[in-house]
Amino acid sequence: MVYSTRHTTAVRTCGAAVLLSALTLTTTVTPATADPATPATSGQVPGVPPALVAADPTLAEPADDPFYTPTATVPDAPGTLIRSQFAPHLLDALDIAGAPGRADKLLYTSTAQDGSTVAASGFVIEPAGQWAGNGPTPTIVFAPGTRGTGDECAPSRAPGLLAGVDREKGSVNINYEYPVFLAAAAAGIRVIVTDYIGLGTPGQHTYVNHTEEGHAVLDAARAGLSLAGAPENSPVALYGYSQGGGAAAAAAELAASYAPELNIRGTFAGAPPAGLLSVADTVDGTTMGSVLGFAFNGALVRYPQLQSTVDRYFNDEGRKFLDSTRDTCTVAGGSGDDTDATGSTAGSSGGSGGAPTATTGFDSRKFTVDGRSFSDLIRDDSSLSSVLGNEHYTLGNRTPDAPVFILNGRNDDTIPWSQSRQLAADYCAAGGTVKFVTDETPPILPGTGLGHMVPQLAKSGEAVSWIIDRFNGVEAPDNCGSF
Repeated sequence: MVYSTRHTTAVRTCGAAVLLSALTLTTTVTPATADPATPATSGQVPGVPPALVAADPTLAEPADDPFYTPTATVPDAPGTLIRSQFAPHLLDALDIAGAPGRADKLLYTSTAQDGSTVAASGFVIEPAGQWAGNGPTPTIVFAPGTRGTGDECAPSRAPGLLAGVDREKGSVNINYEYPVFLAAAAAGIRVIVTDYIGLGTPGQHTYVNHTEEGHAVLDAARAGLSLAGAPENSPVALYGYSQGGGAAAAAAELAASYAPELNIRGTFAGAPPAGLLSVADTVDGTTMGSVLGFAFNGALVRYPQLQSTVDRYFNDEGRKFLDSTRDTCTVAGGSGDDTDATGSTAGSSGGSGGAPTATTGFDSRKFTVDGRSFSDLIRDDSSLSSVLGNEHYTLGNRTPDAPVFILNGRNDDTIPWSQSRQLAADYCAAGGTVKFVTDETPPILPGTGLGHMVPQLAKSGEAVSWIIDRFNGVEAPDNCGSF
C-alpha cells in the first residue's frame, strides 16, 4: 500500500471523528416534545436539542434561499453548472482551525428517469491542503444517507454541515458523514456532495429511485469538477452509506453509459438498499419504518397511476402517514398529535397510530384497510410490485467497471445483510472487482437503527483508506468466491 503521513492522519482523524459523531447521535438526539401553546424563546428551535443550537447559533436561522430556485429554462446537458455560491457557513459549525478548505453550493442539471432535465443541488469543499499522493488532486463524490424528504433536509441547505433543521416541524437530522468529509479534505481530496433530485430544489424527492440518485451523483461530479476548473478526467471515487450506498452503487453501475468521461477509480457502497421489498420487510416493526413513506411519496410522483392503488388500500391513518412523510426530515421532535407519523430513529416522533416512537416500532398494518403490511401489499398487487421492483428501484442490473467495496453489518436492523451479499455476488459473477466486508458488531437495541449506523461509523476509516489506495494506483483487493 502507498501511504503518506497525510493519508495516515486522515484515516485516524476519520476514526476519531466518527466516535464524536456517534456520541452526538446518542447524547443530543433525544425525544423532544414542544408545547404548541408555548412560543419559542430567542435562539430556541422547537424540537431541536438546545445543545446543538448553543454550539451553532445559525441553526436557528430561516432556511429560505432563492439560490435553489432554477431559472425558467435550464441547460439540456446533464451536469451543467447553473450557478454556484460561496458558502463558508457550511464549515463553521465545529470551528476547526485551518480546516477543511473552501465550500461552495452548487445548482446543476441532472436527468429524471424519463429523460427530462431537472435541477439538483449540492456543494463542493475544495481542500486547503495539498494532495500528497499520486497524480492530480482527486475527488470523492459523496451520496448522503437518508436525510428526509423536505427541502430543508438537504445537506447543502443546512446552516452548517453538523446538522440540518426543520424549524416549523421541530426536527433535526445529524450529518453523520461530516467526519468523513473532514478526513477526505484533510488528505487533500476534493469533496463533492449531492442533495439528490427534489431534495433542496423544487419537486418531490424521489427517495431510493436508484436511476435518479445515480444520475444526481454523476452530475454532481461533472458540475463540481467544472467549478473547480479540474479536467473532466480527474480521478474520482464514489462514497455512500444506506440511501447513499444505493446511490453510489447505482452511479457506479450507470457511469459507463451515462457519464463515460468520468475517471471513476472505485466506489464504496455501504449497506446499499438493493431491493426495496426486502428493506420493507426489515424496517417494518422498527423505528426506521417511516422511510417507507418517503419511498411511496417519491414513487407516486413518477408513477401517478399508483394513486388509485394507494387510495384503495390505505385507510385514513395511512393517508395521514403519507402526508406527514412527504415533506419532513428524518428525526422529528414530535408534538404528540395524531398527525405526527414521521419518527425514524430512536428518539423520534411520539405520534400515535402506527408511527414509531423511542420504545415502539413502526407498524404499517395499522395504515391499511385490511391490516396487511406494506410488504404484503407490494407483493400481492402487481401495480405496486411492477414499479417498486423495477430497474429504477433495484441494483445489480449492470456491473460497475471500477472496483467496488461493499459493506454491511450482519446484524443490520435496516438494510438486510443478505441483499448486500447477493449484490456483491452478482457483481462478482459478472466479472466485477469486489471487496465485500461483513461487520460482525453484535445486535445493539434491535429495531432502533443503531445496528445500521454502527458499521458505518466503525468502517469509515477503512473505506477512506481503500479509496486513497485506488487514487494511488494500488491494485484493488478482490474476495469474490470467499463470502
